[in-house]
Amino acid sequence: MNNFESFWQLYPRRVGKKAAKSAWLKLSIGEQQAALNAINEHICYWNTHSTHINFIPHPSTWLNQGRWEDELDLTPVNKKPPLPWYSTEQLTFDKARELQINARPGEDMGQFRSRIAAKIAELA
Repeated sequence: MNNFESFWQLYPRRVGKKAAKSAWLKLSIGEQQAALNAINEHICYWNTHSTHINFIPHPSTWLNQGRWEDELDLTPVNKKPPLPWYSTEQLTFDKARELQINARPGEDMGQFRSRIAAKIAELA
């Protein structure tokens, strides 16, 4: 398999093969090798940042812009922990539905949350 075919098989967004091959052939042998060597790191970067396929550049763009030379931050993205059930009214109602608890007429949110917390403690 030639170097372009190796690149094409590795690149996660396989669109515009003819344009990509044209861009590939414009590169020097050294640039082709550098691009080929950098692909796995870029794939790791896109995976680490949960990059949707639509936001991964077309291969011809990646090659024409010399993107294999980009400095990549491979630090895992810290995702925010989910909010606790009592932090919003919607999450509170979701937790109540899960526990099969209905709000009582005239009951304020604090009282409702107290009953939910008591049910959680009871089940623990």
